[in-house]
Amino acid sequence: MSARRLGAALLLVPTLGAASGFNLIERDAAGLGRAYAGQAAVIGPAAVSFNPAALPERTEVSVSLHALQNDIQPEDAGEPAAVPTLYGATHLGGASIGAGVYSTFGLSTDYPSDWAGRYSALHSEITTARAHLAGAYPLSPTLRLGAGVFVQWFTAELTSAYPLRGGQDGRVAIEGEDVGLGWSIGALWTPDDRLALGLAYSSAVHHDLDGHTRLPSGSLASSVDATTPESATLGVRWAVREDLALLAGATWTRWSRLQSLDVELASGQTLSEEHQWRDTWRLDLGGEYRRGPWTWRLGTAWDQSPVPDAAHRSARLPDSDRVWLAAGLGYQVGDWTLEAGYAHLWFADRSGEHPAVDYSGSTDILALGVTRSW
Repeated sequence: MSARRLGAALLLVPTLGAASGFNLIERDAAGLGRAYAGQAAVIGPAAVSFNPAALPERTEVSVSLHALQNDIQPEDAGEPAAVPTLYGATHLGGASIGAGVYSTFGLSTDYPSDWAGRYSALHSEITTARAHLAGAYPLSPTLRLGAGVFVQWFTAELTSAYPLRGGQDGRVAIEGEDVGLGWSIGALWTPDDRLALGLAYSSAVHHDLDGHTRLPSGSLASSVDATTPESATLGVRWAVREDLALLAGATWTRWSRLQSLDVELASGQTLSEEHQWRDTWRLDLGGEYRRGPWTWRLGTAWDQSPVPDAAHRSARLPDSDRVWLAAGLGYQVGDWTLEAGYAHLWFADRSGEHPAVDYSGSTDILALGVTRSW
């Protein structure tokens, strides 16, 4: 196997996130219960990560934990993951200020060392953490604008097998990490008490992943240029009546930034892999019904995959379009609100880069959260 083919086998983006590509939208337990429908129009501390213009006009702190279980066939390659979030917001001098710590990209796949596609993928892992500071200010009684800046930490590990003489396998790996900066802006228009329209944009983040590439012949310092994509989200919330609200939204993500990835080795050699990913859309619809201290939620969503066809579908990311079905329940006790949400995601069966392999799977997500208001 040539050095170029060796690098190509390792460079595919590694993880199967719950949203399109390897994106993670799991940043709010209440939002999960309606499949994050209309999230850009929802006021609360989690707006730090969805739409800074929707920060609350009071002090709130929110904590949640999302547990994800991916079932990826063949070889049961999915791995469980836990995604925590922490938000805080307050109101000062007419403006709202918020901060949050959460993850935007991640999860992993892991295959047995003797599976048929081991020369393309064994273990693949992406981990991110984002610290975000944002603010919102009312331009008028019906229009609020928001903006934020964030720091994103990104680390990746990709491994695969390598055929050696004598029928044995060696192992190769690429590891790297980096910290990058980004920004967000948003607007929230509330023409009356029943209708809210939100529009938000989150920037791309460029990373130079400095690390090492371990080959059977030894280890070399290496770097990988990677850019996580920007996204634009539109959300609407309509209070049909005092106890019932309908929500809907659409999100565009510029996954076409990932046309290729290149590994620069200390030896001066460049290992490249073409992806030809496409931009994607996410469409969601949901509702909330309040009765006394209880809030019931339902939602559904369709996530488009950035992988354009079977020729570009890899063992590292056997991605396809997916459908969400979600339900949730909230309970308010004084200034405390407890939230629980569950979602099941269906992935279409899809063929991959190995002609004999058809990938299939699903994802289950359970979230618990608590919010304290003052």
